[in-house]
Amino acid sequence: MLHKKLLGLATLAVATVAIAACSEQLEGGAACPLLCTNQPITLLDTTIDAVVVDTTVLGLPPIGSEAFMMLASHGDTLDARAIIRFDTLPGSYTKSGVDSTIVNIDTAQLVAPIVKPDSAHRPKAPITIEAYNVDTTGADTIAAVLGSLFRPGRLIGSKTFAPESLTDTLRIPISTDTVLDRVKSGARLRVGLRLVSSVGYNMQLGTVQSGSNAQLRIVASKDTAARPVLVSPLSTTPTDASFLADQLSDYSIVVRGATSTPAGLLGVGGVPSRRVYFRLSIPSHIVDSTSIVRASLLLTQMPNRRLNPKDSIFVFPSPIVAAPLVTDIKTALQFLGGAAEVGLDSLKLAPADSGVRSFEIVGLVRRWRLMDTTLSPRTLALRAGTEGQAPQEINFFSSRAGNAVRPRLRLTYAPQTSTGLP
Repeated sequence: MLHKKLLGLATLAVATVAIAACSEQLEGGAACPLLCTNQPITLLDTTIDAVVVDTTVLGLPPIGSEAFMMLASHGDTLDARAIIRFDTLPGSYTKSGVDSTIVNIDTAQLVAPIVKPDSAHRPKAPITIEAYNVDTTGADTIAAVLGSLFRPGRLIGSKTFAPESLTDTLRIPISTDTVLDRVKSGARLRVGLRLVSSVGYNMQLGTVQSGSNAQLRIVASKDTAARPVLVSPLSTTPTDASFLADQLSDYSIVVRGATSTPAGLLGVGGVPSRRVYFRLSIPSHIVDSTSIVRASLLLTQMPNRRLNPKDSIFVFPSPIVAAPLVTDIKTALQFLGGAAEVGLDSLKLAPADSGVRSFEIVGLVRRWRLMDTTLSPRTLALRAGTEGQAPQEINFFSSRAGNAVRPRLRLTYAPQTSTGLP
C-alpha cells in the first residue's frame, strides 16, 4: 500500500513539473505533447504613435435625430431650447360620436414626456417652462434666427414647476386664442420651449425619434361628451426632402454653448454634441502577419469642470462604416457600425476625471487584417451615449499635444507559426 501511494505521488509530481514547464515556457516537445503547442509561442508588446488624423466634429448627431431633446439653462455657459412643429391642425372634434367643426377652444395644453429625474438630479429651485410661437419664414433651423423669436410678444404659455412635482410629464397651458386662430386659418403652429431657472438645470424631453413625443391636447367644448383632440408633431418642410421633414418634427437648438473644443484637445459629448474621428496607421507586418491578442487605444483625459463635472457618461468607440469615397469627415462620422459587432466596449467617465483611459479595440483591429486600406480605411469614432441629451463633455489630449499625453496604440501580438499540419 505504501509503495502504491509513493508511486502515485511521484507520478503527480512529474505531471506538475511538466505542466509548469508548458505554462512558463509556452513551448512544445516530448515533455508535454498534449498540453503545449508544437512550437514556441512568443508574445510581443509594443506601443506606437498610430494616430495619423484625429479631430473633433460638432453637430453630431444631426439636428432632429436625437433620442431626446435637451432643455437647459446654465446662465452664460449653456442655453438649450426645444422646437416642436405642429404643421397640420385638425378642424374638427368628436362629441357623442358625432364630428363637429371646431369653433371654440376651451383648453389647449402641451403634454411633453420627460426623463424622470432621480432624487440627486432634481432642480434646487422651482423651474419655469415658457412656450413661444417660433413660426417664421426665415431660416427656421438656425439657432440664431429661432433664438430671436423667444421674445415677450410671442409668449403663448408658461408654467412653473416645484422640484418635487417633476415626475414623467410636463403639462404646459397654451394660448387658446393662438391655437384657435391656427385651426381656423389652417396655418401651422410651431412651439419653442425655454427653461428658466435661478439655478442651473437641464432636462430631457421625449421625441418622435424615441417614440415618446410631446402632443398638443385640444379640448374644443366644455361638454364632457367632447373627446379631447390629440395632435402629434409633424413637419411639412422642407418640401423636397421628406426624410429631413420627419426629423424636424421636433429638435433642439443651442442658443448659447461651447461651440468649440480647446486647441490640443478632443471632445466627446457636450453641447452642441460632438464626436471624435481617428484614422490610424498600423505597420502591416503587425496587423497582417501576426495574431493580435490585444489592442488598446490609450487616451489621456484632461479634466473638464465647466458643466456637471462629476456626472458620469458612457463613451463608446465605434467603427466607421462609410464607403472610402466619403472623404468628408463629418459625413463619415454619421455612418457608424455597431460596437458590439466587433466586441467594442464603453468606458464610464466623469468630465472632471483625469488620467490614461484604455479603449479596447482588438476586434476592430483583427477585422482590418489583410484588408486593403484603400477599401477599408483604418478609422474609428468616439461618441457619447448621451449625445444631444446632456451637457457633459469628456476631453482627451490630441495628437498635437505633448509626447507624454498624446494618443497611442498598444498592441500585444504573437507572430504566426505553422501548426505542422498539412
